[in-house]
Amino acid sequence: MSAQTTTTTTTTTSGGAGRRRPPLLRQYRRLMSPRSWAQLRRGIVLGAVTGALWGLSLLVLLPASVSLATGEPSWGLGLGGWLGVLGGCALTAAVTDFVAQRSGMMGALGFMADVHHAIGDRVATLPLSWFNAESAGTLSRAVSQEMVSLGESAAHFLHRISSTIASCVVIWLGSWLWDWHLGVLLTCAVPLLVLFLRWSRRLVDRGKTVSEPTERELASRIVEFSRCQGALRSCHVGSGYPQLASAFDDAAAASHRALWWESAGILLSGALVQAIVVAMITLSAALALGGDLEPLRAVVTIGLCLRFTTMLEDIGNTVNGIEERRQMMNHLSSVMDAQPLPEPQTSSLMGEPGAVELIDVTFGYEEGTTVLREVDLRVPARTMCAVVGPSGAGKTTIARLVARFYDVWSGQVRVGGADVRSLTTKDLMEQLSMVFQDVYLFDDTLAANVRVGDPDADQERLRWAADLAGVTEIVDRLPQGWDTRVGEGGRALSGGERQRVSIARALLKGAPIVLLDEATSALDAENEANVVAAMEELRRTSTLIVIAHKLETVAAADQVVVLGADGRVAQTGRHADLVTLPGRYRDFWEARSRAQGWTLV
Repeated sequence: MSAQTTTTTTTTTSGGAGRRRPPLLRQYRRLMSPRSWAQLRRGIVLGAVTGALWGLSLLVLLPASVSLATGEPSWGLGLGGWLGVLGGCALTAAVTDFVAQRSGMMGALGFMADVHHAIGDRVATLPLSWFNAESAGTLSRAVSQEMVSLGESAAHFLHRISSTIASCVVIWLGSWLWDWHLGVLLTCAVPLLVLFLRWSRRLVDRGKTVSEPTERELASRIVEFSRCQGALRSCHVGSGYPQLASAFDDAAAASHRALWWESAGILLSGALVQAIVVAMITLSAALALGGDLEPLRAVVTIGLCLRFTTMLEDIGNTVNGIEERRQMMNHLSSVMDAQPLPEPQTSSLMGEPGAVELIDVTFGYEEGTTVLREVDLRVPARTMCAVVGPSGAGKTTIARLVARFYDVWSGQVRVGGADVRSLTTKDLMEQLSMVFQDVYLFDDTLAANVRVGDPDADQERLRWAADLAGVTEIVDRLPQGWDTRVGEGGRALSGGERQRVSIARALLKGAPIVLLDEATSALDAENEANVVAAMEELRRTSTLIVIAHKLETVAAADQVVVLGADGRVAQTGRHADLVTLPGRYRDFWEARSRAQGWTLV
């Protein structure tokens, strides 16, 4: 796999710039279940029926007005007959409109539920490389306020546009039957109005193109400002963050430029529509004065032309409203279009359960920047391997590749003797437990957060894991014990406490392979002892790959892998052997010992 593979998944997050998106209705269909789509489609069809009936009602006014003025039947019916037809059309239209709007609303509610499931299923298959700052912001917007707006669009706009278009078509066809002059006027008005609205839309779109990049940047800076208050205040910039101020200024300037473009588009649309109306009234009056159109028919023609033009303008406004939401739909589509890691239908057989192997692995997070180079590493089952090296050498990257958060550029990563790319995500995750530095806890009870490791674990096994990981002390301190909610991200707990919960999860899961990235980094001496005891318990049944700087942890490993600053394996062996040999590991050990005030014996 090339380096380019790891970066292509982020190219669609900008809303589809540079490539043509499919029609909006097709994008709706893609995200909806058959049942929800059937309801939405029924609403659109019934909306068209309603519009046709309203259009027919307007046409009925033509012969009815003639009968009213002359007292004579028109087209075989008198005034009473035409009023009866009008009442029947209006009543039927009211019923179909109610059913159409209800179906559209049900379809919209189904759409929002379907989107939650579709996006969730897709996100669960995406590589970690996709979750950069821009894509995360896109995802957040897409599944929150933007999804609600799209639901409203599905419920109202699609119904409205199908209804209005159907009305216009019926009126246009009926105008030719009533008077060919009216048919000509309406026929000429349609392409002109469509053309004018298209010009107007281009100007409005230009405005949004100007403002959207600065709005995204401003949103990112606001999130950054709120999350980094501690660091900013320590540097005396808590209230005057220049990057945020600059983002505000850029967004304001872009908004002013966008406003000019959008105002020009709206002004152009209104002026040209009024020009069409004036032209139609003028032509109708000229035909009446020239004797080509009877005065009564001229008055009726002008009235119908005005109504027809208004309906065309409504179509344009509705289309604009739908297009306003296209960018939102593009955000959803960018998530759905992101390429997941390829996964087989069935997993390969694992001939060496618990074993981990890296074979000539080369990898980097970005094209042109290599983190690991030709790494060879073998960890036999039920042994402990410590990975050490300077910052940026790729220690955490090894753990992420084993878990297949990313795919290697070249080489192989094997778990249980099978290439991780030949295993399904489910089967691979069953082999692994992970304790990383950035532990995340869910906004749920402490018990629920530990039970993530094994939802079916009984209370006795839960307490066993808690005792080993030092979580029992946390339980005793919290006001509601196991039932205490820890808050979003585990904010009710300290960093060290969150890490202990994560270790308890790993114990409870009992996976054949455990990946620990700085598992003791945030713990005091007392709780570190608990974690060391937990690691010893894990060693009895699991393979441990430990990324650590703690001297005791490294020394206890069956194998130590030393990475160089260039991402290559510099040394491999047991602690007792490596510490006696000149090289990177001895330098590391001596530096760590001096830092802790220890002296080598």
